[in-house]
Amino acid sequence: MGTSAAETVTEIQDTRDRLESGIRELENRLPKPAVWSKRLIGVAVGGGLSGTMFWFGVRRIKTRRAEKKKPQTQAVVQLLPEGVGERVSEAFANGEVRTWAVGIGAAWLVLRIAELRQLRRMNRALLASR
Repeated sequence: MGTSAAETVTEIQDTRDRLESGIRELENRLPKPAVWSKRLIGVAVGGGLSGTMFWFGVRRIKTRRAEKKKPQTQAVVQLLPEGVGERVSEAFANGEVRTWAVGIGAAWLVLRIAELRQLRRMNRALLASR
């Protein structure tokens, strides 16, 4: 590169001119139908891509509008079988809650005793196998 800024700019312009003249020479050597077919292929590919992107955008806008117009519904999840809630409410109203509590406690106690019996059997079996 040159020592001054003016010489550097001049060298850059000369290099650019040489590259442009080389490109023009290559373009002149191409047959004319090849140039037109290259342009036609470029237009077809560009048009296809832009058309595809356009329709994706239209589809996305339509779905967003449809989601905004659609009323928001909330799912109702029923955890208890039908009638259980009503029977519990009646039990609270009639004072039968104590009976329900004793029944639930008894069921828990039966399951807990069954679990302990099973654990004892497993421990005995493990100790016997040693």
